[in-house]
Amino acid sequence: MSIALKGPLVIVTDDDLVRVSEENPGYRFERDEDGTIIVSPTHTKGGAKSGEAFAQLYLYKKRAGGNVYDSSTGFAIGPGVRVLSPDAAWVSQSRIDALAAAGKADGFWPISPDVMIEVKSATDRFAVTVRKIERFIARGTTYAVAIDPETREVVERGTKPDDLELDFDAIIDA
Repeated sequence: MSIALKGPLVIVTDDDLVRVSEENPGYRFERDEDGTIIVSPTHTKGGAKSGEAFAQLYLYKKRAGGNVYDSSTGFAIGPGVRVLSPDAAWVSQSRIDALAAAGKADGFWPISPDVMIEVKSATDRFAVTVRKIERFIARGTTYAVAIDPETREVVERGTKPDDLELDFDAIIDA
């Protein structure tokens, strides 16, 4: 994979991370707590699968409130400078309101989403995908799902909201 960058790749701030992302459409950049930059291009088939996951969470948002976020959205789930982007995520309205009241509703929100879905890309190992959802659970996500479209394996962590309905086959087959 080649990435055309303007200037050296030194990402120190959130603004730097946003700049590199904007200059390299089609790639997803995440920053781990040690400052390591994770570059994850999305193949067309993978984009359809994460799009289906987003659509299902969007339907949930229509019933439950809150908001849903796509794979381009970074969450500062800390500690340190970690910014990770799930393929699809949902945050409750009460948590959004609390961030706004605390003056923290700008930039990368310092929260882990309530619900997140991660679909293994063709270039990833499923164990890495499962570790990612476990990181979110450890930082406050209530329910997280890892999906391997190749093997059709689904790993769930945490407690699924009672009224959340997910069709894993539709995500896998998208």
